[in-house]
Amino acid sequence: MSRARARLAGGGTDFVLSVCVAMAALLVAMIFVVAAGVSFSRGASAFVDGAFGSQLNLAGTLAKMVPLTLVALGWIVVFKAGRFHVGFPGQILIGGLLVSVVALKIHLPAGIHLPLTILAGAVGGALFAGIAAWLWAKRGVNEILSTLLLNLVAVQILAWWVRGPFHDKTTPLPLTAPLPNTSRWPELLVNTDLHWDIVLVPVVAGAISFLLARTLFGFRTRLVGAGEQVARHAGISPEGVGTRAILLSGALAGLAGASLVIAGSTAPMGEDFGSNYGFTGIAVALLARNSPIASIPAALLFAALEQGGGVMEGTVGISSSLVDFIQGLMIVLVLAATTILYLLRRRHRASRGAGPRKQPAPKPELEPVR
Repeated sequence: MSRARARLAGGGTDFVLSVCVAMAALLVAMIFVVAAGVSFSRGASAFVDGAFGSQLNLAGTLAKMVPLTLVALGWIVVFKAGRFHVGFPGQILIGGLLVSVVALKIHLPAGIHLPLTILAGAVGGALFAGIAAWLWAKRGVNEILSTLLLNLVAVQILAWWVRGPFHDKTTPLPLTAPLPNTSRWPELLVNTDLHWDIVLVPVVAGAISFLLARTLFGFRTRLVGAGEQVARHAGISPEGVGTRAILLSGALAGLAGASLVIAGSTAPMGEDFGSNYGFTGIAVALLARNSPIASIPAALLFAALEQGGGVMEGTVGISSSLVDFIQGLMIVLVLAATTILYLLRRRHRASRGAGPRKQPAPKPELEPVR
């Protein structure tokens, strides 16, 4: 019972911490808005209207939320296993690349074509992540360095892809032919960017939460993340668990790439559909304190920043680069608050563990034998 209460207290503390960080970052941003000559109420109203003020703006916010949530879940999975990688941008691109292959080269009814296209995106992301996983597990190459370099490789592969073998000959732009409707997510709101891929957010977040908390895979993942030596003594291979975690995170990133391609505003696939979702998704996970369920509201906040910031630039003249500043400030505040919280908790445990010192019992004096 005490352990359950401790978990609830820790989860409540993390939630309050994330809310305070978000509010502090937004407050600092509004100070810059006021300094630019825009009133606080006008700036706040422009931001809220840009993110949620109309059906079109709300649809844009929710559409941006989908890939952010999926990438954040990918980071959470690999983080729980004690691994760190930044290969999500490249995995998004390669996932989208395989989507274009299945969408354009295989002709099937919508009920089969769409699931197969989605699966292709997840497989593409997992395969590309598998390169870094193999390099780490078999050759000891740091996964942060390998994934960072593989991102550059993915950019070049996609640039060649949309200009070479899959280029649409009817246009000089680097685009593929339009993807057929049978391979695309149907619209949830007509004439908006919101498609039915929004259902992936609660489904995948719930599945990852259950996987990490209630399955053998999740137990092994958390055990390896807590300490590799402990896992080895328990007969668990950190390399095997870490490899599976990296592959799953790559599959989630590839799923995000699939959503960006087959739920995008245009039917052809270009070379810039990945945008900055890969790195922003990591920031979402950090704000969510690496909780799968908390990644949903965190992704909504970041999506609202992207959507509202873009609209705010056109309405009140505030540069959209302010959004990047807010996101970076959130990351700094999360890291600072996490460090302070960790030090406070360690100090509390040390004070509880020490307790009052006990005086040693007096040694009995033995009379000499006569």
